[in-house]
Amino acid sequence: MAEIIVKPHNRRAALHVGRTLLSYIQELGVDIDASCGGRGVCGRCLVKADPSESLTPPNEVERRLVKPGFRLACQARIIRDDRNLQVEVPTFVGYKILERGIVKPIPLNPPVVRRSTPKGEKVYWRGVEVDDYRGEIYGLAVDVGTTTLAMYWVNLETGVVEHISSMLNPQIRYGDNVIDRINYARIGRQADLEKAVRGGVNQMILQKPINPDHIYEVAVVGNTVMRDIFIGHPVSQMGESPFEPISTSPENISAGDLGLRVNRTANVYALPLIGHFVGADALAVILAVEMHLSRDVVMAIDIGTNTEIAVGCEDGIVVTSCASGPAFEGSGVKCGTGAVAGAIQSVEIGRDLKIRYETIGGAAPTGICGSGLIDLLAQMLERGIIDWRGRFASGRDRLTIVGGDKEIFIDGEDIDNLKLAKSAINVGARALMRHYGVKVRDISRLYLAGAFGNYIDPRNAVRIGILPNMPLRKIVKVGNAAIEGAREVLLSQEKRVEAEKIPGKTRHIRLEVEENFHDMFIQGLSFGRYRS
Repeated sequence: MAEIIVKPHNRRAALHVGRTLLSYIQELGVDIDASCGGRGVCGRCLVKADPSESLTPPNEVERRLVKPGFRLACQARIIRDDRNLQVEVPTFVGYKILERGIVKPIPLNPPVVRRSTPKGEKVYWRGVEVDDYRGEIYGLAVDVGTTTLAMYWVNLETGVVEHISSMLNPQIRYGDNVIDRINYARIGRQADLEKAVRGGVNQMILQKPINPDHIYEVAVVGNTVMRDIFIGHPVSQMGESPFEPISTSPENISAGDLGLRVNRTANVYALPLIGHFVGADALAVILAVEMHLSRDVVMAIDIGTNTEIAVGCEDGIVVTSCASGPAFEGSGVKCGTGAVAGAIQSVEIGRDLKIRYETIGGAAPTGICGSGLIDLLAQMLERGIIDWRGRFASGRDRLTIVGGDKEIFIDGEDIDNLKLAKSAINVGARALMRHYGVKVRDISRLYLAGAFGNYIDPRNAVRIGILPNMPLRKIVKVGNAAIEGAREVLLSQEKRVEAEKIPGKTRHIRLEVEENFHDMFIQGLSFGRYRS
């Protein structure tokens, strides 16, 4: 029987008429950006195939989205199986991934310690002997994001973060958002998702010069769906009301049961969830910025495909998640892109309407990433190119940022998609402040967590209404605060106890059942500062 051969990995499978190229690529575990989950919307699952006669002709979607010589893997189907088919998947471009968060000193009291015994030095986990001491004791702090994975190698004897690593979440081959992942699990394929994400973590483990046998604990954070896929809890029920996980409790699981390439006795500690789609990553952010200990009311926002927001202080906390979608990560915007080399990351429009921009890595421009899109919208609004509704003035239907054969532009449809994402975040923050009984002026600090928050210009985010209108001195970027929370529970049993108490003082707000949600969302679509 003829085979499909996926290059450059040389992975093979029997060729069957009717299957899409994407289904083979997913099955063979090859990384590909299928951001839209194979719906033919994002135009990112580009491949080359030979012979082309073995595939269905390019359809209307491909003719619109794909340049000559390429096919969309999700659209191209096998129509002949009488000869081998070679498919070339482009090598993934490296994303600009935020790896580090705030790192603050904490007293060292990890669950894993070295002890001297009559039989020599041993390694103990919570008072139980687990191994002979081999000269080192390490732990891993892992942030399982929908788009990216980040990892700290932490020396549990010194508290020092000795190595940092990151990569795209391999699950992106199944879609770029949690709903796509849930839907994939609902058709009985959750095992594929688990294998992909754990494989990514193992890949990072093996890339560093630390002996994996010296890793005795792994602390994991992630949103509800990402955490539970990683530890093997079913997530299919998250696709239907009441949209709750099977358990919000912290979990201790054998690393061997998950197939992780660490010491055979290692423990995986998954931080607790708050509930609904607000997961262990949001809880870890709360822990890292010490919202639960603050005397003043503070806000934390982690902007992403699934944006999480918290408002509170030592008296209590309210949280929510917003389905802001992947527009600010490049999907749904014709010239949008992720944070890759060549992505336009900042934009300035002069009084003469000349456009100046910077790209990641100083490379030739390939598209516009999220921080650049926020700058662009704010500058277009400031210069009167669009009005408060996001409509173009003076008969324009688009604004060209880079001309020529590889034009980079933004049009009205793109702006509409960005408005939807912007409004979701806007409504989430306003709803929480209303529930907490505070105004913007009462918020003493706004912590911006995560990669997106780290790279945006707060002035422009305030200008278009993503962030509340407050003095810029109150806005503090804290980087990947979620992985910092994971580091803290690796190093401190007291911090672990703190983390496990946070859900008890936190109330989750479901935006979709909010009174006046529709009116608030419509109001949030307009561009302008808000005070709540």
